[in-house]
Amino acid sequence: MKVYRFENDYDYKDLTFLNKEDVRLFSTFKGQEITLDWNAEVFGISEDKLDKGKLLDFDSRCYGATFIVKKKFEKLFIEEFSDIIETFPIKIKGIPEEFIYINVTNVVAAINFDGLDIQESLAMLREENIRFNLEKIENETLFRDSKISFYFCTQKFKDFIEKIGINGLYFKEVGRAKREAE
Repeated sequence: MKVYRFENDYDYKDLTFLNKEDVRLFSTFKGQEITLDWNAEVFGISEDKLDKGKLLDFDSRCYGATFIVKKKFEKLFIEEFSDIIETFPIKIKGIPEEFIYINVTNVVAAINFDGLDIQESLAMLREENIRFNLEKIENETLFRDSKISFYFCTQKFKDFIEKIGINGLYFKEVGRAKREAE
């Protein structure tokens, strides 16, 4: 079974946090439910010279464990994934459309680090040849690993995104799920 990490499609403009405290705050979201007072305006459009000529009309962006989607898709996400996500309003300075932050609360011990030392584990992650435990994710669609908080998904989630026509994401195969005995 193929496993993907989704990230930004770099044909579209990047976002930037408006202040450093938000960078630190979002880095603490590792799949736990969020109970703090929510500040919706945390992003702006990157004006970096590398963004010159890139498209602004994106539906979604994802940075590590920060996943946002236009609010118009919220109902579809809730219908499909209500038991494994939370949504929060997000405003992007300079864009009038509303977005939502999707916090994936489905945390699974998905990556098989058995028999690997720290150097081998890092090499596996860096080379994007990650060993996933099929027993842990065979019924999953969208999840975080218990040690690596990036968002991972299976073909079913990729198909969901393509079916509803969300642009702005790129799905990168980062490993395969096999039974532990294989």
